[in-house]
Amino acid sequence: MSFTWLNKQGVKSIHGFIVQCTGRFTSEYQEGPRKITINTDAGKLPNGKYCDIIASDAFSKWDDGIPISKEKQNEIFQNYKDAMEFQGIGVIVDQST
Repeated sequence: MSFTWLNKQGVKSIHGFIVQCTGRFTSEYQEGPRKITINTDAGKLPNGKYCDIIASDAFSKWDDGIPISKEKQNEIFQNYKDAMEFQGIGVIVDQST
C-alpha cells in the first residue's frame, strides 16, 4: 500500500482512507464521510517496537452507530494495521474485550 503523510501523526492511503492519531489514547479511521474513533493503549512489542493496543470490537460500528459487517471490519483492520506500520507502529488486538 502506498501512503502519504498528512502531518506527523496521520497518513492517507491511495485507496481513499485516512488513519490519524487524534489524542493520547485515540486514533481515527476515516473513509469518505464515515469515521471510526478507536480507543488505544500504548505498548511495546518484544522487539522494542512501539505498538497500539486496540479492542477486538474496535471496528464493529461507525461513529454514527451504523454496524459494520465482519468482512468490512477485517478490511478496515488490515487498512488500519498497514497505515500504522507505515508510521512505524505495530498493532495488537486485545482479545479480552
